[in-house]
Amino acid sequence: MTTNDDNDLSVQAILETLEVAHAGEEPVAVEGLRERKKQRARQRISNVATALFLAEGFDNVTVARIAAVSEVSEQTVFNYFPTKESMFFDRSESHAEALAEAVRHRGPESLAEVVVNTLFGGIPLDRWDGMDEAHSLRLFRRFCEVAESSPTLRAAPYVELERFTATVGASLAERVGRDCDDPEVGLTAIVIAGLSRVWALATYAHVHKVSSLAELERAVRADVTRAAHLAAPTLDAFDNLDSRTPTGTGGDTIHVHPASDAAQLGRSSPPASAADYVGEKPPG
Repeated sequence: MTTNDDNDLSVQAILETLEVAHAGEEPVAVEGLRERKKQRARQRISNVATALFLAEGFDNVTVARIAAVSEVSEQTVFNYFPTKESMFFDRSESHAEALAEAVRHRGPESLAEVVVNTLFGGIPLDRWDGMDEAHSLRLFRRFCEVAESSPTLRAAPYVELERFTATVGASLAERVGRDCDDPEVGLTAIVIAGLSRVWALATYAHVHKVSSLAELERAVRADVTRAAHLAAPTLDAFDNLDSRTPTGTGGDTIHVHPASDAAQLGRSSPPASAADYVGEKPPG
């Protein structure tokens, strides 16, 4: 027996929904007919890919299938998207860039405030005004289900970590006049990446428990705010880097175990993995 929910999650139904939702999103900053055509072609491929992924599962869809339904060549698909994963997380690059821009141009707000507000400011809840909210939530739940069920997609944020931290780190470095490879800049970028990951994981955790998008935002924001309080000492310290020397001579002394003591400690406890130091291990 086919239900209305089943029909809503067919490839054609999802594609029609996405095309209506994105119809008015063409950026006004794009100049020239050629560039506008490229933007529309990219959006069409993204819509087709998303519809296929949600209806059939990420691992069951090939790039050749996406190209065929989009009526373009596989090479054209790769001209716009370097990987299949980048088609699923189509907005992840703009997400990192939005954080980088917010860091670069922030006003008197603390860095923690700017990061949290940017995480929730990228996609307004009313952006799909013409769509029934129950249907929007159903599609979003399906998106989260697909993201969590694919080993490739579950690993993608860790694969993209270096690019994310490089993008955000460049803005942090510019803000305080440091090199991009400065250790304090690097650590701050990783902390921001951690908050972004908390945002994603909290979304996956709460999306099946709520009855509206507004309720989902409140629940996720509460989790991210808790994590931001823990991250605040690092982010606040970055705010004060302007008046400190990068050599560390003007700050508190940090006592580091000599190599011999570290070796002794290593014999009394198992070695930690890199993921243990970060505080989060990839799912699965």
